[in-house]
Amino acid sequence: MLDGAECFRGKSVETKKTVLIVDDDDLVLESIDLHLSATEDFQTIRVLGSAGAISHMQNAPSIDVIVADVILAGSVSGIDLCQKAINRYPRIAVVVITADPEVQCAEIPERGVFLRKPFGGEQLLEAIGVALGRVGGTAA
Repeated sequence: MLDGAECFRGKSVETKKTVLIVDDDDLVLESIDLHLSATEDFQTIRVLGSAGAISHMQNAPSIDVIVADVILAGSVSGIDLCQKAINRYPRIAVVVITADPEVQCAEIPERGVFLRKPFGGEQLLEAIGVALGRVGGTAA
C-alpha cells in the first residue's frame, strides 16, 4: 500500500512536464508562466535571455518542453537555442514564439511549433500539446 507522499509523488512529479521558458521580456515570461502554472500539468523554469538558458541546459538533467522567443539578446538566437536544446535533450518538444512579422515558420526546427505573438493561453497549450505529440510525448 502506498502512503500519501508516494501517491502525491506519483501523480505530481511523474506527470508534470518541465517547461523552459526563454524570452528577453519579463512580462512575457511571467504571462507564459501564469498560463502554464494554472494547469497543474507543468512546472516552469523562466530564464531571461539565451545565456541564462544555455547555462541552465548544461546543468538540468531533464527538460520536456522549451518555449523560446526567436529574437534574444546576445549571439544566440531562439532558433539556435532550440537546436542546442534538441541536441542536449533529444526528446524535447519545441515551441518557437515571436512578434517579428519577418520570421517565417520554415526557419524553425522541423519538430518545432511556431506561435506568433500575441497569443492566448489556449493557443499556447495547444502548441505545446502539438509539440509534445511530435516527439512522442504525451500532451499534458
